[in-house]
Amino acid sequence: MVKTPPQQQHEPVPPLENGDRLNRYEFERRYNFMPHLRKAELIEGVVYMPAALRFIALLSL
Repeated sequence: MVKTPPQQQHEPVPPLENGDRLNRYEFERRYNFMPHLRKAELIEGVVYMPAALRFIALLSL
């Protein structure tokens, strides 16, 4: 009888959020899983990110 190794379950990486308190390792791990993110900073353990911009198309009347 051949035994297969148990499947490892990987928890999904949570996204970076403005104001998160993280260490450098966790910050870089989350940052690397967010390729669309252009800028995020970790300053004294706190994550700082720019506000998300949303563009609304205005139609001229």
